[in-house]
Amino acid sequence: MRIEDVMRGSSVLAEIEIQNQQVLISTEVLFGMKDGVLVNRIMVGDGDLIWRRPCKLTIHNKRDERTYVFQAASIEPVETQYGPVHKIVSSSEGEQKEMRVAERMEVIRLGSVFSHGITYKAIIYDISATGIAVILDGNVHMKVGDNCTIRFILGDTKEVLRAFEFEAEVVRFFDVKGRVAVGCRVKNMPPGVLDALNQIEAQKELQAALSEAEEDVVLNVDVDTSKYSNILKE
Repeated sequence: MRIEDVMRGSSVLAEIEIQNQQVLISTEVLFGMKDGVLVNRIMVGDGDLIWRRPCKLTIHNKRDERTYVFQAASIEPVETQYGPVHKIVSSSEGEQKEMRVAERMEVIRLGSVFSHGITYKAIIYDISATGIAVILDGNVHMKVGDNCTIRFILGDTKEVLRAFEFEAEVVRFFDVKGRVAVGCRVKNMPPGVLDALNQIEAQKELQAALSEAEEDVVLNVDVDTSKYSNILKE
């Protein structure tokens, strides 16, 4: 697919690397061009993102609902008649990708969803860099295209509890064991969300590894007690 054929409103995920750490940047296409795409303004702290190195670009095209991967040369701010935006320079042909725009991580945390003056109790089901799925409690008065505010807390101990709140757009409904679940698109996922999830997963893996190591020690250590027979008798 040619990058100039990408439809307005398509979701974009740019992958850049800073100090050997992968950083995911989520934005949305404004216009497709022969040498790239214009996207919504990308802010980093108090300034605009400026990236002049190659990076991978994953675009979920709204026209055919398929995902394509492009190679980008740079991401820089530009001024237009509509105001400041960013241009992602790319002349590569997009290769179709048969998987999600971003890997989803299972969460299972209590939270809430606020929409149209109603607050729903929710279970945060899974999260990716560009979306979130929640299971709602009670009758749901929402529809595709509605905006909502999602709140939840991540962390397993009081020392690392972090509260998150962000806006999302409802894109689909589905069923989870007879309960209504909502899939939402998140335009500006707080960077700390995925960091917190990665920390939790790493802690779980560490605990699992330690437990497995302890089991191996118990099972594999063969102690010869004959030399301690006198002590044991005493």
